[in-house]
Amino acid sequence: MRTCVAMLALVMIAMLSLAACAAGPTGSSATGDAAGRGVREITAPARDRRPRRAVVSIPSGKGPFPLLVTVHGGLGDRPIELMRQLAAPDSDSPTVQMLNRNEWIIFAPGYRNDWFGAEETDLIDAIRHASRLPQADAGRVGVLGGSNGGRLALRAAVLEPELMRCVAAGSPFLANLRLFFDGDIAASPWSETPPGAQRWMGNTRRLLQNAVERAATRAGIDRQTLFDRHSAESNATAIRASVLLLTSKADEQVPHIMLQGLIDALARTGRPAEVLTVEQSLHGFYWGRDGEFGARAGRGPKTDVQLLEEARGREVMQRFFDRCFAVRCA
Repeated sequence: MRTCVAMLALVMIAMLSLAACAAGPTGSSATGDAAGRGVREITAPARDRRPRRAVVSIPSGKGPFPLLVTVHGGLGDRPIELMRQLAAPDSDSPTVQMLNRNEWIIFAPGYRNDWFGAEETDLIDAIRHASRLPQADAGRVGVLGGSNGGRLALRAAVLEPELMRCVAAGSPFLANLRLFFDGDIAASPWSETPPGAQRWMGNTRRLLQNAVERAATRAGIDRQTLFDRHSAESNATAIRASVLLLTSKADEQVPHIMLQGLIDALARTGRPAEVLTVEQSLHGFYWGRDGEFGARAGRGPKTDVQLLEEARGREVMQRFFDRCFAVRCA
């Protein structure tokens, strides 16, 4: 046991690469039965003692089981039903349904609506709390988030690299804050995005200007320092977890080209991200939900190509987390 623990610690310090950790199959493919799982709402206290709600789905048995933390996008302070949709076997997300067919704990926490502040520490505290659940294997922790949840997942990997082995981020928002807030819309890469993306990003950066100013004032720093501190791209060297990025060329909220700098920065660290880039799917495709809401509002039914791209995304995520959770020190 001591030898196994020591070897795993060295791997995590060196790079936490999937190649180093993958010593064989997990035996937990997502073709099993999600029946028998225990799903409940719990309270995960934050560092300032404010209770944050979360939903957890736990396989039957004693464990220890790998832990996968799923992080919602959009604003914080959301209804508990959203967390349930990212944790429970009866979720309307085919991705979450798939995750529940593995012998993994699925933990979906909430976080505060506090840009560049408590939203980040709330997630870190939730991951730490979940890793201490009796059935959880704290040595096999992964995080999956989309959009703002993808940004927060990467931020957690920067701030607390020892907490997780792997991070999957679907269209992570604000990977480069300088580019998003101060980038010249007439210059590349802004100019290479489609008109719909330029409208959405332009409106959003205007709406978030006050949040940026408040966060910078609260921290006693200027805007540029805030941007550098909170961008995954400028802090790529701090990430030790293996990273999967899921992007789409048709995404109008986080266009693939706006993530190229992050992809390049991770490659320069010697730990390049695994990247799946699809062609036609809209923002949120990594969850695979049906319905005309969010980015899909007014777009009509998904095309056959979009459905195939969503299925491909699930296959890639399944393999990524299978490799991530492959080794357990007994």
